[in-house]
Amino acid sequence: MIRGGNWVHVVQALRYRDHRLFNTTLAPALISLWAQRTGIGWLAWDLTHSPTWLGVVAAADLLPGVILSPFAGVTADRAVPLKMMRLTQGIIMVHALVLWALTASGLINIWILFGLALVTGFNQPYSTAGRMVFYPVLVPREELGTAIAINSTVFNAGRAIGPALAGLMIGPFGVASVFLFNFATFLAHLVNLFRIRPIRTERHQRHRTGMISEIREGLAYTLRHPGIGPLLLLMTVASMMSRPLSEMLPGFADEVFARGPEGLGWMLAAAGFGGVVGAIWLTRRGPVQGLTNVVLMTTLVMGLAMAAFALIGNFWLALVFLAVIGFAHTVSGTGTQSLMQTAVSAAVRGRVMSLYTVIFRSMPAIGAIAIGVAAEMVGLTLAVAGAGVLCMVAWAAALPRHKALAAALEVSPKEP
Repeated sequence: MIRGGNWVHVVQALRYRDHRLFNTTLAPALISLWAQRTGIGWLAWDLTHSPTWLGVVAAADLLPGVILSPFAGVTADRAVPLKMMRLTQGIIMVHALVLWALTASGLINIWILFGLALVTGFNQPYSTAGRMVFYPVLVPREELGTAIAINSTVFNAGRAIGPALAGLMIGPFGVASVFLFNFATFLAHLVNLFRIRPIRTERHQRHRTGMISEIREGLAYTLRHPGIGPLLLLMTVASMMSRPLSEMLPGFADEVFARGPEGLGWMLAAAGFGGVVGAIWLTRRGPVQGLTNVVLMTTLVMGLAMAAFALIGNFWLALVFLAVIGFAHTVSGTGTQSLMQTAVSAAVRGRVMSLYTVIFRSMPAIGAIAIGVAAEMVGLTLAVAGAGVLCMVAWAAALPRHKALAAALEVSPKEP
């Protein structure tokens, strides 16, 4: 068995041509996608200077996944994953081009931005579900655990680097440059997807009983699983309370610290730095043994660091806490996905991982609205600090079950 703490397991998984090709263009595409989300947030703030609008635009991007992700999961379990990937990535590419053209020409307004965010919200559940079932078939089954870790790390590294890069681009080049960058990277990624041929399949013969029935089957599997269900419950609270912080940062940069787009760049860079460190650490870590405890502890760390960031009152110390939050976000997100992908049966992978998508992408939308409205009443600092306290409460509630969770999540299921 390959132990953690070195890069051998990563090199072995990347020796497969199509897995290597996929990650080569996926990495910059995810960086640019998260950069675009940050650009949309800054543009929403620049157009309105309203924390509520920040939350509403974020919700338009994220909230449709609450309804659509279960259907996307069934589609992913039924469809040819490569075709699903090509279609959804093409939509992202065209969306970025339209967003760039409207912003660069000065035709954009908050309602158009809201509508374009809805387009992303409707497409993203299918894009994510397609990716969740696609990358596991690029390597042999014995390399699946490493492929999961690599893809999760690439995703979370993109989430860490992208917002920081957007913050650095917006000041000197304007927010439209972020949207053009996203178009270019997804064009390259789409071209690459036409070069890839999976080495195996996880298609399963089963009687189709209808979308609703198959969604119910995936939900029942999740609720019965002794590890996946409780882990998703913890993630629900943590996602609602901690993930919306990135949508609130434009308000902190302008209203709390009076630093403008340059300050936003520093803040996002700090969070991005912590996220990159977290991604590197987790990739080197290797196997999933002990990962459940890591995920639990990062929930506590996120809560403490969020409260400290909101209340510290000093810009440079706030950057330190943002780096800690970035580290915890990346390790928590990557670890949760790795544990679920390891523990889930391949026959229901798309549907179960669609629930991960609901929580990871859509629950923050509810949190963004709640924190945005709370910020209007009590201010950004108290609203974010309160969200951090709720993360700590979620950690305390999950802690007594950590041994049972680890036993259920850190072992692969027996496949037929």
